Amino acid sequence: MRKIAKTLVLILGVVVVIEVVDTALSQWAWRSRNPRALHLKKLLNKYALNPVMLRFSGRYGFSAVVHHEGRRSGTRYATPVIAHQSHQDVIVPLPYGTDVDWLNNLLATGRAVVDVEGRSLKVDQPIVVDIADVIHLLPAPMVRTVRFNGAREAVRLHVSEPAPA
Repeated sequence: MRKIAKTLVLILGVVVVIEVVDTALSQWAWRSRNPRALHLKKLLNKYALNPVMLRFSGRYGFSAVVHHEGRRSGTRYATPVIAHQSHQDVIVPLPYGTDVDWLNNLLATGRAVVDVEGRSLKVDQPIVVDIADVIHLLPAPMVRTVRFNGAREAVRLHVSEPAPA
């Protein structure tokens, strides 16, 4: 029993340290737009936070999951993002810019499935737009997050149909 308790405390400690480092790195990366800081933030998200976020994303709040295929390999991937459905579109802000693998895969294939706000939606016709063109479609708390992250672009996805269960 003590070994389990020690393990849980260790895991919790690691999670707290990762969160503190992530918060500090986020503030530095987003405010400075330093390429090295953004790269470190990407790596931290990819290997530490994204696996955890995938367990919770797409069900509630602004968290979403983009299910896409690799443009060269055809491998299926799932990437946690923030997103909002507005009418027949899903808006995904791009705080890291347009040079991210999931977006390149999406633009190459032209289609994906997005789990957002508790629904799975088939999307197509991805188009990268200036954030100013779509910011009025986003709810206020998400606008604050987008402004904090300094996103300059977003991808606008057309909802073609609900994905089969």
